[in-house]
Amino acid sequence: MTDIALTPAPRRRRRRRLPLGLVVRYLVLLGTIALTIFPLAWLVITSLRNSADIFAVPVRVLPESVTYDQYVSVFSQYGLADYLWNTVAVSVATVVLVILIGVPCAYAMARFRLPGAKIVISVLLIMRMIPVVALAIPLFAVFASIGLLDTLTALVLTHTASKLPVAIWLLMGFIQDLPKEIEESAQIDGAGTVRTLVQIVSPLIAPGIGAAAVITFLFTWNDLLIALTLSSSEAAQTLPVGLTNFVSQFGIDWGAMSAAGVLMVIPTLVFVWFAQGLLVKGLVSGAVRG
Repeated sequence: MTDIALTPAPRRRRRRRLPLGLVVRYLVLLGTIALTIFPLAWLVITSLRNSADIFAVPVRVLPESVTYDQYVSVFSQYGLADYLWNTVAVSVATVVLVILIGVPCAYAMARFRLPGAKIVISVLLIMRMIPVVALAIPLFAVFASIGLLDTLTALVLTHTASKLPVAIWLLMGFIQDLPKEIEESAQIDGAGTVRTLVQIVSPLIAPGIGAAAVITFLFTWNDLLIALTLSSSEAAQTLPVGLTNFVSQFGIDWGAMSAAGVLMVIPTLVFVWFAQGLLVKGLVSGAVRG
């Protein structure tokens, strides 16, 4: 008898089945992303439609023709450049003041034994909890009495005062996480308190400074109530107030309003994009230290 070599039959590869929980998580994640992106995408699409296409029935998801007339009209007809400049000036000035004031205050409260420091921290948090609506009338009266009403200075001062508590509270956490030995080594080498803060502490808490700057910029850029209360002329009105001009007694200019909304969102996305690196750097450095 001859031996017959038997070759094993090829095995069928079994397809891996994804766990049901993982599939549900991905579906929820995709749904959340779609709900988040859809309003912004619809805003951009509406800004590129002509007037006839905006009010077409049934609604067309994609416009038949793309036009940039809405972006031209917001500058020529509504004077959006002035509102945009006022918003940039107020937001940037507020961020600079909050960082310049908040970093030394946070350092002093985190590193020095100040009398009543806990009371000050509690007051800072309580001040942040007070709604801006409750302060609108007092702020209006104060700035009217000192002649700063309807000026960019009033907006900058108000936003700085309202954003400082959060910035100080946030920066204190970053400073307290730093080892004191680093500062003590700098002081042994002859560095004073100011030099230690500027050259040693500030670079190490750059992620915290970036986070405080992002929060301050976003809340200042998107604010409507303070700007609407303290400004009455186009010389001091910001972009959120300027968007209300697209609503008149004859209707709403949806195309121009959408174009202005897109122009309002773009600087915010750019600012957050560049500041995101500081936040990621802070997370990574924190993981390495741990």
